[in-house]
Amino acid sequence: MDQQQNSTKTTASGGVRPEIRQTLRTMYRYLRAALVFTVAVNLLLLVAPMYMLQIYDRVLTSSSVDTLVVLTVIAIFMLVMYIAAEGGRKRVLANAGKVFGEALDGITLRAGFNNARVPPAAIIQNVGNLSRVQSFLINATVAPLLDAPFAPFFLLILFWIHPALGILGVLGAFILLGLAFLTDWTSRKSIEEAAKQENAAQSMLTHTVRQRAAIVSMGIGERTITRWQEQRQGAINESLRAVNVSNFLSATSRSFRQILQIGVLGGAAFLALKQEISAGAIIAASIIMGRGLAPIDQAVAIWRQLIRTRQSWNELQNYLVQTDMADSTADQQNMTRMPRPDPVLKLEEFSVAAPGAQKALLPKLTFELERGSIVALLGPSGSGKTSLMQTLAGAWVPAHGTARLGNRDIHTWHTDDRGRFVGYLPQHVELLTGTVFENIARFTDTEPEQVYEAARMAGCHETILGLQQGYDTVLGDQGTHLSAGQRQSVGLARAFFGDPAMMLLDEPTAHLDSTMVGSLLQHIIAMSKIPIADRTSLFMIATHDPRIINVADRILVIQNGKVGLMPREEYIRKISDLNQKRAQIVPKQQTSGTISSPKESE
Repeated sequence: MDQQQNSTKTTASGGVRPEIRQTLRTMYRYLRAALVFTVAVNLLLLVAPMYMLQIYDRVLTSSSVDTLVVLTVIAIFMLVMYIAAEGGRKRVLANAGKVFGEALDGITLRAGFNNARVPPAAIIQNVGNLSRVQSFLINATVAPLLDAPFAPFFLLILFWIHPALGILGVLGAFILLGLAFLTDWTSRKSIEEAAKQENAAQSMLTHTVRQRAAIVSMGIGERTITRWQEQRQGAINESLRAVNVSNFLSATSRSFRQILQIGVLGGAAFLALKQEISAGAIIAASIIMGRGLAPIDQAVAIWRQLIRTRQSWNELQNYLVQTDMADSTADQQNMTRMPRPDPVLKLEEFSVAAPGAQKALLPKLTFELERGSIVALLGPSGSGKTSLMQTLAGAWVPAHGTARLGNRDIHTWHTDDRGRFVGYLPQHVELLTGTVFENIARFTDTEPEQVYEAARMAGCHETILGLQQGYDTVLGDQGTHLSAGQRQSVGLARAFFGDPAMMLLDEPTAHLDSTMVGSLLQHIIAMSKIPIADRTSLFMIATHDPRIINVADRILVIQNGKVGLMPREEYIRKISDLNQKRAQIVPKQQTSGTISSPKESE
C-alpha cells in the first residue's frame, strides 16, 4: 500500500495521465458545487437551536402568541430550504459519481485490452475499484467528510454561548478525532488484506463458473465449492477482524458523543442556575454540540468504507498510469488510419514469452514469409504454437525483437487499426454478447453481403440460416447456446471477415464437421493455386491435419525448443526418410526379439 501511495505521489508530481487530470478537474467542479450546498446545509442546521433559544428566552418570558407564530413560520420555511440544500448536495454528488464512471470506465477497460502484459484478473479487479469509488460518490458517503470542516464553526458558537461549554466541546472533538485515528491504525492492514483476499475469491469464482460443465460432468463440484469456500472464508475472517475493531470503536465514539451531550446539558444547566446563561441556551448548546461532533462521529462509522475507497482509488490510478493508455478515445479520433499492408510477415530477432514470464518459450527467430505464403505450423502440444500465434496477433507482447506485417511493427500499430488487417481464430473460441451478424462483422457497420461471404468461406452460412433467428440470433449468457463446432465456425467466419492481410488460425478443423472442413480446405486450396504475386492474404495455420499440410507452401516446425522453417517438399521428404528408417529398425528389433538363450526361454 505504501508503495502504491508513493507511486501515486510520483505520478501526481508530473506523470499523471491527461485523462486522470481531466477527470479530477471535473470532480473538483462538482465538489465545489457540493461545498456550496454544504455551507447552506450547515448554516440551516442552526435553525433548530436558534428556534429553541428564542422560544425559551423570548416567547415564554413575553407570553406572546404572535411572536411564537412568526418564529415557527420562519423556522419551518428555513427547514424547507434545508431539504432543498441537502437534496441538492446529494444530487450533485450522485452526478459526480456518474460523470466519474463515464470518464474512466472505457479507459479502465481499454487500458487492459491494449496492454498485453495486464492479466485478465487485474482488468476485472480495477473495474471493481472504479465501481467502489463511484458508489462512494453516488451514495453520498463522502458527505461527512464535507461536513467535517464546519465542526470548528459550531464549536465557536459554543464559545459564544459560554467559554466553558466551548472548551468542553473542543476536548470532546479531540477525543473523537483520537478514536478516528485509532480506528485507522488498528484496522487499515486488515481491511486491505481482506480486500486482496476478496478479489482472489472473486477471481476464483469467475474462473470456476466458466468451467461449470466440466466440473459437473466429472463430479468434482463439491471439492471445487469447498476450495472456493475456503478462499472466501479467509477473506471473511480477515474482514471480521477489521469490522470487529471498527464497530467497537464506532460504538465507543457514539456513546462518548452522547456522554458529551449530557455533559453539555448538565454544564449548561449549572451555568443557567448561576445566571451566566439563559434557560434557552441549555437546549441550544446541546443541539449545537451534537451537530459539531456529528461529522467526526460519522467519519468513524464509515472509516472502513473510506479506507477501501482510498485503496481502490490508489490501485486504479496506479493501474491506469502503469498501463499503456496511448489508445485513448481522443487518440482514436485523431489517428491516421494506415493503408492495407502487403501480406508479408518479417520476424527480426523475435522471441515469445508468456505474460509475466522471464524465460522465452522459443529461441529468437529471424526470417521472412514471402507475400501470401500459406504456412503450416507444426509441433507437439505445449511446444509454443499457440503462444506464437497470440503474440503475432498482438494479444501478447514479444519477449524480444520485432514482428512486421507489410513493414509495419505489429506491436506499435494501433490495435483498432491493425485489427482490420488481422484475422485470428484462437484455439478456444469465445463469442461476444450480440447477434451472430454482429460477431462476424466484428461489431462494425458493414454491408450484409460481406458477412455472408465470410460465413460461406467458413462453411457455416447454411448452419446460421438454420438457427431460429438466422443471423439475428443473439449470443451470450442470456442468448442462444451454440455447440463447440458452431462457435468455431462463427469464429472462423469472424476471422475471414474483411479479407485480412494476415490470417492466424489455431487448429481451425478441431471442432468442425466434414462439410465445414471441406469449405475451409476449398478456400485454402483455391488460395494456393493463385500466383504468389496476386495473393492478398498470408496464412499461418497451427494444425495436425495432413490435408492442410499438403496444401501449405512452407512448414514451420516447433519441437524441443527449436524452430525450423522449410518448404513443404523438403518437410515431406524428411518425413518420408524418417519413416523409412523406422521401417528398417522395426524388423530388426522383432528379429532380435525372437532369438533367446535357453536360459532366457526357461
